[in-house]
Amino acid sequence: MTAMTGTQVATPKPKPRPVRVQGGRRAVLALARVEARRLLLHPLVLVALVAYLTLVLWPSSESEDAYPVLQDIDRETQTGQLLLGLAVMVAVNLAVLRSHRRGTDAYLGVLVLPPWRRTVAHLLSVLPAVLVGALIVVGQFTAAALKPGAVGHGSVSELATGPLLVLLPAAVGVLLGRVARSAFVAPLAVVAFLAVTMVFVADSQSAAWLRGMAPVLFDEGARPMPSELLGRPAAWHALYLLALAALVAAGAVLLSGGRTRAVRATTLGALGAVVTAVVLQGMAPSDAVREAREVATRDPAAVQSCERRGATTYCAFPEFTPWIDEWARVTDKVRSLAGDPETTRALTVRQKVAALDGPSGNTEISPAAPGELTATTAWGGERELEFAASVARGLVVGHERYGGAHCDARGVLMVWLAVRATRDGQAMFDRTGDNFNSPGVIQAPVTAIALRGRELAVVQKLFAEPQGEVDRRVEASWAELSASGTTTDRAATLLGVTAPAETADDREYQCA
Repeated sequence: MTAMTGTQVATPKPKPRPVRVQGGRRAVLALARVEARRLLLHPLVLVALVAYLTLVLWPSSESEDAYPVLQDIDRETQTGQLLLGLAVMVAVNLAVLRSHRRGTDAYLGVLVLPPWRRTVAHLLSVLPAVLVGALIVVGQFTAAALKPGAVGHGSVSELATGPLLVLLPAAVGVLLGRVARSAFVAPLAVVAFLAVTMVFVADSQSAAWLRGMAPVLFDEGARPMPSELLGRPAAWHALYLLALAALVAAGAVLLSGGRTRAVRATTLGALGAVVTAVVLQGMAPSDAVREAREVATRDPAAVQSCERRGATTYCAFPEFTPWIDEWARVTDKVRSLAGDPETTRALTVRQKVAALDGPSGNTEISPAAPGELTATTAWGGERELEFAASVARGLVVGHERYGGAHCDARGVLMVWLAVRATRDGQAMFDRTGDNFNSPGVIQAPVTAIALRGRELAVVQKLFAEPQGEVDRRVEASWAELSASGTTTDRAATLLGVTAPAETADDREYQCA
Protein backbone atom coordinates (compact mmCIF):
# COMPACT_ATOMS: atom_id res chain seq x y z
CA MET A 1 0.00 0.00 0.00
CA THR A 2 1.09 3.43 -0.79
CA ALA A 3 1.47 5.66 2.20
CA MET A 4 -0.62 8.78 2.38
CA THR A 5 1.34 11.99 2.74
CA GLY A 6 0.30 14.67 5.18
CA THR A 7 -0.09 17.23 2.45
CA GLN A 8 -3.42 17.67 0.71
CA VAL A 9 -3.40 18.38 -3.02
CA ALA A 10 -5.71 21.29 -3.89
CA THR A 11 -7.88 20.71 -6.92
CA PRO A 12 -8.19 23.75 -9.26
CA LYS A 13 -11.58 25.52 -9.13
CA PRO A 14 -13.47 25.73 -12.42
CA LYS A 15 -13.53 29.21 -14.05
CA PRO A 16 -16.90 30.98 -13.90
CA ARG A 17 -18.72 30.89 -17.17
CA PRO A 18 -21.10 33.54 -18.37
CA VAL A 19 -24.66 32.60 -17.64
CA ARG A 20 -26.98 32.79 -20.58
CA VAL A 21 -30.05 34.78 -19.68
CA GLN A 22 -33.06 32.58 -20.11
CA GLY A 23 -36.12 34.26 -21.54
CA GLY A 24 -34.29 37.59 -21.99
CA ARG A 25 -36.55 38.66 -24.85
CA ARG A 26 -39.66 37.85 -22.85
CA ALA A 27 -38.30 39.78 -19.87
CA VAL A 28 -37.65 42.81 -22.09
CA LEU A 29 -41.17 42.68 -23.50
CA ALA A 30 -42.68 42.28 -20.03
CA LEU A 31 -40.77 45.32 -18.77
CA ALA A 32 -41.73 47.25 -21.91
CA ARG A 33 -45.43 46.52 -21.28
CA VAL A 34 -45.22 47.78 -17.72
CA GLU A 35 -43.33 50.94 -18.74
CA ALA A 36 -45.68 51.59 -21.67
CA ARG A 37 -48.68 51.60 -19.37
CA ARG A 38 -46.96 53.94 -16.94
CA LEU A 39 -45.90 56.18 -19.80
CA LEU A 40 -49.41 56.51 -21.23
CA LEU A 41 -50.75 57.33 -17.77
CA HIS A 42 -48.04 59.86 -17.02
CA PRO A 43 -49.65 63.24 -16.12
CA LEU A 44 -47.58 65.16 -18.67
CA VAL A 45 -48.55 62.79 -21.48
CA LEU A 46 -52.20 62.89 -20.45
CA VAL A 47 -52.18 66.69 -20.43
CA ALA A 48 -50.60 66.76 -23.88
CA LEU A 49 -53.15 64.26 -25.19
CA VAL A 50 -56.07 66.22 -23.76
CA ALA A 51 -54.74 69.49 -25.20
CA TYR A 52 -54.12 67.87 -28.57
CA LEU A 53 -57.54 66.21 -28.77
CA THR A 54 -59.22 69.43 -27.64
CA LEU A 55 -57.63 71.30 -30.54
CA VAL A 56 -58.63 68.56 -32.97
CA LEU A 57 -62.20 68.00 -31.75
CA TRP A 58 -63.17 71.52 -30.72
CA PRO A 59 -66.01 72.70 -32.98
CA SER A 60 -64.81 75.39 -35.35
CA SER A 61 -66.90 78.35 -36.37
CA GLU A 62 -64.76 79.02 -39.43
CA SER A 63 -66.69 78.43 -42.65
CA GLU A 64 -63.43 77.65 -44.47
CA ASP A 65 -63.15 74.42 -42.47
CA ALA A 66 -66.07 73.00 -44.46
CA TYR A 67 -63.88 73.12 -47.61
CA PRO A 68 -60.58 71.52 -46.58
CA VAL A 69 -57.73 71.04 -49.04
CA LEU A 70 -56.35 67.62 -48.12
CA GLN A 71 -52.76 68.30 -49.17
CA ASP A 72 -52.77 70.96 -46.47
CA ILE A 73 -54.66 68.90 -43.91
CA ASP A 74 -52.03 66.13 -43.94
CA ARG A 75 -49.41 68.68 -42.91
CA GLU A 76 -51.64 70.26 -40.28
CA THR A 77 -51.67 66.95 -38.39
CA GLN A 78 -47.95 67.28 -37.61
CA THR A 79 -47.88 70.17 -35.14
CA GLY A 80 -50.05 68.41 -32.58
CA GLN A 81 -47.95 65.26 -32.91
CA LEU A 82 -44.85 67.28 -32.10
CA LEU A 83 -46.54 68.51 -28.92
CA LEU A 84 -47.29 64.92 -27.91
CA GLY A 85 -43.77 63.81 -28.82
CA LEU A 86 -42.12 66.41 -26.59
CA ALA A 87 -44.33 65.35 -23.68
CA VAL A 88 -43.38 61.70 -24.24
CA MET A 89 -39.71 62.68 -24.38
CA VAL A 90 -39.81 64.19 -20.90
CA ALA A 91 -41.91 61.35 -19.49
CA VAL A 92 -39.75 58.52 -20.81
CA ASN A 93 -36.63 60.35 -19.67
CA LEU A 94 -38.05 60.41 -16.14
CA ALA A 95 -38.81 56.69 -16.44
CA VAL A 96 -35.21 55.91 -17.42
CA LEU A 97 -33.94 57.95 -14.48
CA ARG A 98 -36.41 56.49 -11.98
CA SER A 99 -33.95 54.01 -10.45
CA HIS A 100 -31.32 56.74 -10.09
CA ARG A 101 -33.75 59.14 -8.39
CA ARG A 102 -34.92 56.43 -5.98
CA GLY A 103 -31.43 55.05 -5.30
CA THR A 104 -32.17 51.56 -6.59
CA ASP A 105 -29.44 51.32 -9.23
CA ALA A 106 -27.44 48.93 -7.04
CA TYR A 107 -30.40 46.57 -6.72
CA LEU A 108 -30.99 46.55 -10.47
CA GLY A 109 -27.33 45.77 -11.01
CA VAL A 110 -27.71 42.28 -9.52
CA LEU A 111 -30.61 41.33 -11.81
CA VAL A 112 -30.10 39.04 -14.78
CA LEU A 113 -31.52 41.73 -17.11
CA PRO A 114 -28.50 43.88 -18.07
CA PRO A 115 -28.76 47.68 -18.46
CA TRP A 116 -28.78 47.63 -22.24
CA ARG A 117 -31.79 45.33 -22.29
CA ARG A 118 -33.58 47.66 -19.89
CA THR A 119 -32.80 50.46 -22.34
CA VAL A 120 -34.34 48.42 -25.13
CA ALA A 121 -37.44 47.94 -22.98
CA HIS A 122 -37.76 51.70 -22.46
CA LEU A 123 -37.41 52.25 -26.20
CA LEU A 124 -40.15 49.72 -26.89
CA SER A 125 -42.38 51.28 -24.25
CA VAL A 126 -42.87 54.41 -26.38
CA LEU A 127 -44.43 52.49 -29.28
CA PRO A 128 -47.99 52.52 -27.84
CA ALA A 129 -47.76 56.32 -27.56
CA VAL A 130 -46.64 56.43 -31.19
CA LEU A 131 -49.62 54.25 -32.09
CA VAL A 132 -51.99 56.61 -30.25
CA GLY A 133 -50.54 59.49 -32.23
CA ALA A 134 -51.03 57.57 -35.48
CA LEU A 135 -54.68 56.86 -34.64
CA ILE A 136 -55.29 60.55 -34.00
CA VAL A 137 -53.71 61.42 -37.36
CA VAL A 138 -55.89 58.88 -39.18
CA GLY A 139 -59.02 60.14 -37.44
CA GLN A 140 -58.22 63.81 -38.07
CA PHE A 141 -57.48 63.29 -41.76
CA THR A 142 -60.45 60.96 -42.32
CA ALA A 143 -62.85 63.45 -40.74
CA ALA A 144 -61.60 66.17 -43.08
CA ALA A 145 -61.69 63.91 -46.15
CA LEU A 146 -65.32 62.95 -45.51
CA LYS A 147 -66.54 66.56 -45.56
CA PRO A 148 -68.62 67.27 -48.69
CA GLY A 149 -66.43 70.24 -49.66
CA ALA A 150 -63.09 68.44 -49.35
CA VAL A 151 -60.76 68.50 -52.35
CA GLY A 152 -57.22 67.39 -53.11
CA HIS A 153 -55.13 64.40 -52.14
CA GLY A 154 -53.27 63.66 -48.95
CA SER A 155 -49.78 62.19 -48.81
CA VAL A 156 -49.03 58.97 -46.93
CA SER A 157 -45.53 60.26 -46.23
CA GLU A 158 -46.86 63.51 -44.77
CA LEU A 159 -49.27 61.56 -42.58
CA ALA A 160 -46.51 59.20 -41.45
CA THR A 161 -44.41 62.18 -40.41
CA GLY A 162 -46.77 62.89 -37.50
CA PRO A 163 -46.22 59.62 -35.58
CA LEU A 164 -42.50 59.84 -36.33
CA LEU A 165 -42.53 63.20 -34.54
CA VAL A 166 -43.54 61.23 -31.46
CA LEU A 167 -41.00 58.45 -31.98
CA LEU A 168 -37.94 60.66 -32.47
CA PRO A 169 -38.27 62.83 -29.34
CA ALA A 170 -39.10 59.72 -27.31
CA ALA A 171 -35.86 58.06 -28.44
CA VAL A 172 -34.00 61.27 -27.58
CA GLY A 173 -35.52 61.13 -24.08
CA VAL A 174 -34.12 57.61 -23.55
CA LEU A 175 -30.71 58.64 -24.86
CA LEU A 176 -30.56 61.67 -22.56
CA GLY A 177 -31.37 59.40 -19.63
CA ARG A 178 -28.28 57.34 -20.43
CA VAL A 179 -26.05 60.38 -21.05
CA ALA A 180 -26.98 62.62 -18.11
CA ARG A 181 -28.34 61.71 -14.68
CA SER A 182 -30.44 64.83 -14.27
CA ALA A 183 -34.19 65.23 -14.70
CA PHE A 184 -33.66 68.82 -15.86
CA VAL A 185 -31.91 67.80 -19.07
CA ALA A 186 -35.04 66.72 -20.95
CA PRO A 187 -37.01 69.97 -20.27
CA LEU A 188 -33.96 71.96 -21.35
CA ALA A 189 -33.80 69.79 -24.47
CA VAL A 190 -37.43 70.71 -25.22
CA VAL A 191 -36.58 74.42 -25.06
CA ALA A 192 -33.46 73.96 -27.18
CA PHE A 193 -35.39 71.78 -29.62
CA LEU A 194 -38.07 74.41 -30.16
CA ALA A 195 -35.59 77.28 -30.32
CA VAL A 196 -33.42 75.65 -32.96
CA THR A 197 -36.39 74.43 -34.98
CA MET A 198 -38.38 77.65 -34.97
CA VAL A 199 -35.61 80.23 -35.15
CA PHE A 200 -32.80 78.70 -37.16
CA VAL A 201 -33.41 75.45 -39.00
CA ALA A 202 -36.99 76.11 -40.13
CA ASP A 203 -36.23 79.59 -41.51
CA SER A 204 -37.48 79.69 -45.11
CA GLN A 205 -34.28 81.57 -46.05
CA SER A 206 -32.05 78.74 -44.82
CA ALA A 207 -30.46 76.26 -47.18
CA ALA A 208 -32.76 73.43 -48.27
CA TRP A 209 -30.58 70.74 -46.70
CA LEU A 210 -30.52 72.66 -43.40
CA ARG A 211 -34.30 73.09 -43.33
CA GLY A 212 -34.60 69.39 -44.13
CA MET A 213 -32.91 68.62 -40.80
CA ALA A 214 -35.78 70.24 -38.90
CA PRO A 215 -38.34 67.75 -37.55
CA VAL A 216 -41.15 69.74 -39.19
CA LEU A 217 -40.81 71.33 -42.63
CA PHE A 218 -42.30 74.79 -42.35
CA ASP A 219 -43.21 76.09 -45.80
CA GLU A 220 -46.77 77.22 -45.40
CA GLY A 221 -47.91 79.76 -47.97
CA ALA A 222 -50.82 82.14 -48.07
CA ARG A 223 -53.03 79.82 -50.14
CA PRO A 224 -53.21 76.08 -50.82
CA MET A 225 -51.60 74.66 -53.95
CA PRO A 226 -52.43 71.71 -56.21
CA SER A 227 -50.69 68.65 -54.79
CA GLU A 228 -48.50 68.09 -57.87
CA LEU A 229 -46.97 71.55 -57.36
CA LEU A 230 -45.92 71.14 -53.73
CA GLY A 231 -42.61 69.45 -54.41
CA ARG A 232 -42.09 68.68 -50.73
CA PRO A 233 -39.63 65.82 -50.11
CA ALA A 234 -42.12 64.21 -47.74
CA ALA A 235 -40.96 60.63 -48.33
CA TRP A 236 -37.29 61.49 -47.80
CA HIS A 237 -38.17 63.54 -44.73
CA ALA A 238 -40.12 60.64 -43.23
CA LEU A 239 -37.11 58.38 -43.90
CA TYR A 240 -34.87 60.97 -42.25
CA LEU A 241 -36.99 61.04 -39.09
CA LEU A 242 -37.20 57.24 -38.93
CA ALA A 243 -33.47 56.76 -39.51
CA LEU A 244 -32.59 59.47 -37.00
CA ALA A 245 -34.83 57.82 -34.41
CA ALA A 246 -33.14 54.48 -35.09
CA LEU A 247 -29.70 56.11 -34.80
CA VAL A 248 -30.59 57.76 -31.46
CA ALA A 249 -32.07 54.51 -30.14
CA ALA A 250 -29.01 52.52 -31.18
CA GLY A 251 -26.80 55.13 -29.51
CA ALA A 252 -28.73 54.75 -26.27
CA VAL A 253 -28.29 50.97 -26.37
CA LEU A 254 -24.57 51.29 -27.13
CA LEU A 255 -24.07 53.65 -24.20
CA SER A 256 -25.83 51.10 -21.98
CA GLY A 257 -23.34 48.38 -22.94
CA GLY A 258 -25.26 46.64 -25.72
CA ARG A 259 -22.44 46.38 -28.24
CA THR A 260 -23.80 43.48 -30.23
CA ARG A 261 -23.38 43.07 -33.96
CA ALA A 262 -27.03 43.89 -34.56
CA VAL A 263 -26.78 47.17 -32.65
CA ARG A 264 -23.59 48.18 -34.44
CA ALA A 265 -25.08 47.33 -37.82
CA THR A 266 -28.22 49.30 -36.98
CA THR A 267 -26.10 52.28 -36.00
CA LEU A 268 -24.11 52.29 -39.24
CA GLY A 269 -27.20 51.69 -41.39
CA ALA A 270 -29.18 54.42 -39.67
CA LEU A 271 -26.31 56.89 -39.99
CA GLY A 272 -26.07 56.20 -43.72
CA ALA A 273 -29.82 56.61 -44.14
CA VAL A 274 -29.79 59.94 -42.26
CA VAL A 275 -27.03 61.37 -44.46
CA THR A 276 -28.73 60.12 -47.63
CA ALA A 277 -32.11 61.53 -46.66
CA VAL A 278 -30.64 64.95 -45.78
CA VAL A 279 -28.83 65.15 -49.13
CA LEU A 280 -31.87 64.09 -51.15
CA GLN A 281 -34.13 66.54 -49.31
CA GLY A 282 -31.79 69.34 -50.31
CA MET A 283 -32.26 68.42 -53.99
CA ALA A 284 -36.04 69.02 -53.94
CA PRO A 285 -38.02 70.09 -55.85
CA SER A 286 -37.35 68.16 -59.04
CA ASP A 287 -37.10 69.73 -62.50
CA ALA A 288 -40.51 68.27 -63.34
CA VAL A 289 -42.10 70.04 -60.37
CA ARG A 290 -40.43 73.33 -61.28
CA GLU A 291 -41.74 73.05 -64.82
CA ALA A 292 -45.23 72.23 -63.58
CA ARG A 293 -45.16 75.28 -61.31
CA GLU A 294 -44.12 77.46 -64.22
CA VAL A 295 -46.98 76.22 -66.38
CA ALA A 296 -49.59 76.46 -63.63
CA THR A 297 -48.56 80.04 -62.83
CA ARG A 298 -48.06 81.46 -66.32
CA ASP A 299 -50.40 79.34 -68.44
CA PRO A 300 -52.98 77.68 -66.16
CA ALA A 301 -55.34 77.04 -69.07
CA ALA A 302 -52.95 74.35 -70.31
CA VAL A 303 -53.51 72.16 -67.26
CA GLN A 304 -57.06 72.99 -66.20
CA SER A 305 -60.44 71.37 -66.70
CA CYS A 306 -63.20 73.68 -67.88
CA GLU A 307 -66.97 73.45 -67.61
CA ARG A 308 -69.52 75.78 -69.20
CA ARG A 309 -72.59 76.77 -67.18
CA GLY A 310 -74.85 79.17 -69.09
CA ALA A 311 -72.85 82.26 -70.06
CA THR A 312 -70.00 81.44 -67.68
CA THR A 313 -67.11 79.05 -68.23
CA TYR A 314 -65.40 77.74 -65.10
CA CYS A 315 -61.80 76.51 -65.34
CA ALA A 316 -60.09 74.87 -62.37
CA PHE A 317 -57.16 72.65 -61.59
CA PRO A 318 -58.40 69.03 -61.70
CA GLU A 319 -58.37 68.56 -57.91
CA PHE A 320 -60.55 71.64 -57.38
CA THR A 321 -63.34 70.99 -59.91
CA PRO A 322 -65.80 69.97 -57.12
CA TRP A 323 -65.86 73.64 -56.12
CA ILE A 324 -67.30 74.72 -59.49
CA ASP A 325 -70.80 74.25 -58.10
CA GLU A 326 -70.02 76.76 -55.35
CA TRP A 327 -68.50 79.25 -57.77
CA ALA A 328 -71.52 78.92 -60.05
CA ARG A 329 -73.92 79.53 -57.19
CA VAL A 330 -72.27 82.83 -56.31
CA THR A 331 -71.77 83.88 -59.93
CA ASP A 332 -75.40 83.24 -60.78
CA LYS A 333 -76.49 85.26 -57.77
CA VAL A 334 -74.37 88.25 -58.81
CA ARG A 335 -75.66 88.02 -62.37
CA SER A 336 -79.26 87.88 -61.16
CA LEU A 337 -78.77 91.22 -59.41
CA ALA A 338 -77.21 92.89 -62.43
CA GLY A 339 -79.01 94.50 -65.32
CA ASP A 340 -78.80 93.77 -69.02
CA PRO A 341 -76.58 92.98 -70.82
CA GLU A 342 -74.41 91.72 -67.93
CA THR A 343 -76.80 88.90 -67.10
CA THR A 344 -75.82 87.09 -70.28
CA ARG A 345 -72.34 88.46 -71.05
CA ALA A 346 -69.77 85.72 -71.51
CA LEU A 347 -67.29 85.39 -68.65
CA THR A 348 -64.57 82.92 -67.75
CA VAL A 349 -63.78 82.13 -64.14
CA ARG A 350 -60.20 80.89 -63.99
CA GLN A 351 -58.51 79.49 -60.93
CA LYS A 352 -55.00 80.84 -60.49
CA VAL A 353 -51.98 80.22 -58.29
CA ALA A 354 -48.61 81.87 -57.77
CA ALA A 355 -46.50 78.74 -57.49
CA LEU A 356 -43.07 79.76 -58.77
CA ASP A 357 -41.63 79.91 -55.23
CA GLY A 358 -43.43 76.82 -53.98
CA PRO A 359 -45.67 76.55 -50.90
CA SER A 360 -43.63 79.07 -48.93
CA GLY A 361 -43.87 81.77 -51.57
CA ASN A 362 -45.85 84.96 -51.04
CA THR A 363 -45.90 86.14 -54.64
CA GLU A 364 -49.13 87.80 -55.66
CA ILE A 365 -51.39 86.29 -58.30
CA SER A 366 -51.18 88.05 -61.64
CA PRO A 367 -54.31 89.80 -62.99
CA ALA A 368 -56.60 87.80 -65.22
CA ALA A 369 -56.82 88.34 -68.96
CA PRO A 370 -59.68 90.49 -70.36
CA GLY A 371 -62.97 88.64 -70.16
CA GLU A 372 -61.75 86.52 -67.26
CA LEU A 373 -61.94 86.79 -63.48
CA THR A 374 -59.94 85.02 -60.82
CA ALA A 375 -60.82 82.29 -58.36
CA THR A 376 -58.27 81.08 -55.83
CA THR A 377 -57.48 77.73 -54.20
CA ALA A 378 -59.34 78.58 -50.97
CA TRP A 379 -63.08 78.61 -50.35
CA GLY A 380 -65.63 79.19 -47.63
CA GLY A 381 -66.43 82.09 -45.34
CA GLU A 382 -64.77 85.34 -46.38
CA ARG A 383 -63.34 83.63 -49.45
CA GLU A 384 -66.91 83.51 -50.77
CA LEU A 385 -67.30 87.28 -50.30
CA GLU A 386 -63.95 87.86 -52.00
CA PHE A 387 -64.96 85.75 -54.99
CA ALA A 388 -68.31 87.55 -55.23
CA ALA A 389 -66.36 90.83 -55.35
CA SER A 390 -64.24 89.38 -58.15
CA VAL A 391 -67.38 88.52 -60.13
CA ALA A 392 -68.88 91.95 -59.49
CA ARG A 393 -65.69 93.64 -60.65
CA GLY A 394 -65.67 91.50 -63.78
CA LEU A 395 -69.21 92.65 -64.64
CA VAL A 396 -68.80 96.32 -63.68
CA VAL A 397 -65.18 97.25 -64.39
CA GLY A 398 -64.04 94.38 -66.63
CA HIS A 399 -60.44 94.15 -65.38
CA GLU A 400 -58.43 93.34 -62.24
CA ARG A 401 -55.83 96.08 -62.45
CA TYR A 402 -55.52 98.16 -59.32
CA GLY A 403 -55.99 101.88 -59.86
CA GLY A 404 -56.86 103.02 -56.35
CA ALA A 405 -60.09 103.37 -54.42
CA HIS A 406 -63.34 103.47 -56.37
CA CYS A 407 -64.65 106.98 -55.74
CA ASP A 408 -67.79 106.79 -57.87
CA ALA A 409 -70.93 104.81 -58.50
CA ARG A 410 -69.01 101.73 -59.65
CA GLY A 411 -67.44 101.25 -56.21
CA VAL A 412 -70.84 101.43 -54.53
CA LEU A 413 -72.28 99.01 -57.08
CA MET A 414 -69.48 96.42 -56.84
CA VAL A 415 -69.43 96.23 -53.05
CA TRP A 416 -73.21 96.10 -52.83
CA LEU A 417 -73.32 93.27 -55.39
CA ALA A 418 -70.64 91.26 -53.56
CA VAL A 419 -72.27 91.61 -50.15
CA ARG A 420 -75.78 91.01 -51.47
CA ALA A 421 -74.76 87.84 -53.34
CA THR A 422 -72.98 86.26 -50.38
CA ARG A 423 -74.55 84.28 -47.58
CA ASP A 424 -74.25 86.34 -44.40
CA GLY A 425 -72.44 88.88 -46.58
CA GLN A 426 -73.05 91.96 -44.46
CA ALA A 427 -71.64 90.37 -41.30
CA MET A 428 -68.59 89.15 -43.21
CA PHE A 429 -68.11 92.57 -44.76
CA ASP A 430 -68.11 94.13 -41.30
CA ARG A 431 -65.63 91.53 -40.01
CA THR A 432 -63.36 92.14 -43.00
CA GLY A 433 -63.18 95.81 -42.12
CA ASP A 434 -62.37 94.97 -38.51
CA ASN A 435 -59.70 92.42 -39.45
CA PHE A 436 -57.84 94.73 -41.80
CA ASN A 437 -58.55 97.88 -39.77
CA SER A 438 -59.82 99.45 -42.95
CA PRO A 439 -63.61 99.54 -43.37
CA GLY A 440 -64.83 99.47 -46.93
CA VAL A 441 -62.20 97.03 -48.21
CA ILE A 442 -62.80 93.56 -49.67
CA GLN A 443 -59.62 91.57 -50.24
CA ALA A 444 -60.74 90.24 -53.59
CA PRO A 445 -58.43 87.89 -55.52
CA VAL A 446 -55.49 89.66 -57.18
CA THR A 447 -56.33 93.20 -55.94
CA ALA A 448 -58.59 94.58 -53.25
CA ILE A 449 -61.75 96.57 -53.86
CA ALA A 450 -61.60 99.66 -51.67
CA LEU A 451 -64.10 102.39 -50.90
CA ARG A 452 -63.67 105.78 -49.33
CA GLY A 453 -65.74 106.66 -46.29
CA ARG A 454 -68.23 108.52 -48.49
CA GLU A 455 -69.00 105.56 -50.76
CA LEU A 456 -69.03 103.22 -47.80
CA ALA A 457 -71.70 105.34 -46.14
CA VAL A 458 -73.89 105.00 -49.23
CA VAL A 459 -73.47 101.21 -49.22
CA GLN A 460 -74.37 101.00 -45.54
CA LYS A 461 -77.53 103.04 -46.16
CA LEU A 462 -78.47 100.58 -48.91
CA PHE A 463 -78.19 97.72 -46.41
CA ALA A 464 -80.80 99.46 -44.26
CA GLU A 465 -83.25 99.72 -47.17
CA PRO A 466 -85.67 96.90 -48.12
CA GLN A 467 -83.61 94.47 -50.20
CA GLY A 468 -86.25 93.91 -52.84
CA GLU A 469 -86.60 97.63 -53.48
CA VAL A 470 -82.85 98.14 -53.81
CA ASP A 471 -82.63 95.15 -56.17
CA ARG A 472 -85.26 96.74 -58.41
CA ARG A 473 -83.50 100.11 -58.46
CA VAL A 474 -80.15 98.58 -59.30
CA GLU A 475 -81.56 96.59 -62.20
CA ALA A 476 -83.49 99.60 -63.54
CA SER A 477 -80.48 101.94 -63.39
CA TRP A 478 -77.74 99.44 -64.21
CA ALA A 479 -76.43 101.18 -67.31
CA GLU A 480 -75.90 104.49 -65.53
CA LEU A 481 -74.63 102.97 -62.28
CA SER A 482 -71.98 100.92 -64.10
CA ALA A 483 -70.79 103.80 -66.28
CA SER A 484 -67.37 105.24 -65.44
CA GLY A 485 -68.57 108.83 -65.26
CA THR A 486 -71.43 108.38 -62.79
CA THR A 487 -70.73 110.17 -59.53
CA THR A 488 -71.43 108.95 -56.02
CA ASP A 489 -74.09 111.63 -55.59
CA ARG A 490 -75.89 110.46 -58.73
CA ALA A 491 -75.66 106.82 -57.60
CA ALA A 492 -77.20 107.70 -54.25
CA THR A 493 -80.05 109.53 -55.98
CA LEU A 494 -80.74 106.61 -58.32
CA LEU A 495 -80.78 104.19 -55.40
CA GLY A 496 -83.03 106.30 -53.20
CA VAL A 497 -80.54 107.35 -50.51
CA THR A 498 -78.35 110.37 -49.84
CA ALA A 499 -74.55 110.62 -49.98
CA PRO A 500 -72.63 112.48 -47.27
CA ALA A 501 -70.37 115.35 -48.16
CA GLU A 502 -66.78 114.63 -49.15
CA THR A 503 -64.38 114.87 -46.21
CA ALA A 504 -60.70 115.75 -46.00
CA ASP A 505 -59.92 112.06 -45.50
CA ASP A 506 -61.87 111.22 -48.68
CA ARG A 507 -59.79 113.68 -50.69
CA GLU A 508 -56.56 111.96 -49.62
CA TYR A 509 -57.47 108.73 -51.46
CA GLN A 510 -56.02 107.91 -54.85
CA CYS A 511 -59.09 107.26 -56.98
CA ALA A 512 -59.25 104.67 -59.71
